[in-house]
Amino acid sequence: MGKLVRKTLLVDDSDIDLFVQRRFLEVCNFSDELLFYKSVDEALCWLRNTNGESAPDIIFLDLNMPEKDGFSFLKSFSALPSMIKEKSKIAILTSSGCAKDREKAFAYENVIQFITKPLGERDIAELKGHFTKSSFNGPTTL
Repeated sequence: MGKLVRKTLLVDDSDIDLFVQRRFLEVCNFSDELLFYKSVDEALCWLRNTNGESAPDIIFLDLNMPEKDGFSFLKSFSALPSMIKEKSKIAILTSSGCAKDREKAFAYENVIQFITKPLGERDIAELKGHFTKSSFNGPTTL
């Protein structure tokens, strides 16, 4: 079976969470290429220096990070060139189950899913639904 997406970006400050998420996505045969950054600034810098063709198909974003949190990323992401925003969708992957965080995250156009850690098979199945359709039918929560 082929990979679901070509390029995936993980943004999380935790080495352990990055390892677990990366390994799970590898086992699920999710993506041809997995990139990761431990801070919002590093991830945004990389995105700003790519052209739309090399932008990730999906970004898994943690909300709770030191210095700048996931919401800072979402706000800055909204100002990126349209080539990147049109290609990259965002799945929030966080320990926060707060309804207020969920509501705030879905206010951003590119957020398609809100996942409470850990990432699981059900979450991947939901994402497959997004990436096998020609258009997105709006956000989902799990």
